[in-house]
Amino acid sequence: MKYDIFTDTEESLSIEVVAGVVNSSRNKNITKKGVRLFEENKIYTTSFVGDIADAELVKKAQSAKTVGIPYEYTLPQYQNVNMVDRESFQDPLSKIAEAIEETQERLQGFSNQFVFNGKFNRAIQTITIKNDSGALLEKKFAYNEWYYLFKKVGSPNLLDGYFQGSGRTLNIDDVLDKNIAYLEAYDNEIKFQHGKYPVLFINGDQLMSKLSESFRADKYCEGSALYSGKLNQQIFSKEFSIYDINYSPEHGIYRKFDNEGTVRKIAKLPLIENGVMKNIIADLRFAKKYGVEATANGQRSYDSGVALGFNSFTIGAGIRTTQEILKSLDNCVVVFMGDGGDFTDKGEFSTPLQLSYLVQKGEIVGRLPQLTVKTSNNEMFNTRLIEIASDGFQKDMMNPSLFTEMDVYVN
Repeated sequence: MKYDIFTDTEESLSIEVVAGVVNSSRNKNITKKGVRLFEENKIYTTSFVGDIADAELVKKAQSAKTVGIPYEYTLPQYQNVNMVDRESFQDPLSKIAEAIEETQERLQGFSNQFVFNGKFNRAIQTITIKNDSGALLEKKFAYNEWYYLFKKVGSPNLLDGYFQGSGRTLNIDDVLDKNIAYLEAYDNEIKFQHGKYPVLFINGDQLMSKLSESFRADKYCEGSALYSGKLNQQIFSKEFSIYDINYSPEHGIYRKFDNEGTVRKIAKLPLIENGVMKNIIADLRFAKKYGVEATANGQRSYDSGVALGFNSFTIGAGIRTTQEILKSLDNCVVVFMGDGGDFTDKGEFSTPLQLSYLVQKGEIVGRLPQLTVKTSNNEMFNTRLIEIASDGFQKDMMNPSLFTEMDVYVN
């Protein structure tokens, strides 16, 4: 009988801050397990929350077999892999209290101007996949996530902005340094003329949503992706590259093996390199279905089936830093919050900007009124691409800053 057992153990501390005051805290130490039985080309699954022996879980799965999920692909050849990020364990869970105290001290000067609500979370996580032959894939690491939502006193909005951080250590200084400078300029709302401007999205993930579809084996091979049929062709600027990165401890990425048990030898899989489309991603099911290579991109949790997903969809870094590029631009619209937009099926993009600032030669001029920006995939990564930085707006951001020209309109 073939099977594999997915185990996720997490010890964490979460603290919630409301209006600058600690409101609640929660300790969690929990184990979650899921088993997959492979019999007669079907997969049967069972999951359990709590401490249970592997043999008992397998027994439960055998006795609860109902509808199986067909599979036709070859199961991975498991090998022993062990990843332990010892550096990430240096800070104890109690470090959160120190971080909150420091944050409150630095935001104290804004207490009459804004209401701050936030949450801090530090967790130690161990994930293992074990099969019936005793092979073991294991990773153990600690990570931190925190955010603050802020609302201008008297504002009718649910929130007027936010800032956040994450990483292997709870280092809040850089996030505060970068964001407080803009908070100080919040009340200086300036007039603005529509036109074409360099634009920097602090978190540019939304700019990648339509593009990312083209690297999924299912969408690419079915012909439904924007860039289907473009493998090995030049489609973007030579300055533009994208990678699927599965191992970067400094950014909390520990995925040398995926959750099907497939191990990928290359940590940095090129999807676009120097503007040329190089690869697509596939889990075992889609690799078999479309006759492509499995790239260790099968994602699953203890109680779910396998779904195709990116490990870390990351832009290739440039040479100059974010701040160096900002200092070189006469004008730049820096976007902190631009939600509600979307792409058309042709790759045209538009979104309103709820919170953005005008920066001239690296100096923050003031907060901009409500704006709308428009562009397209072909423009922002090609003819209108200005420069890609060597780093992100914050040190903890894995994606480097992308500066591109967009059409900017005053609402």
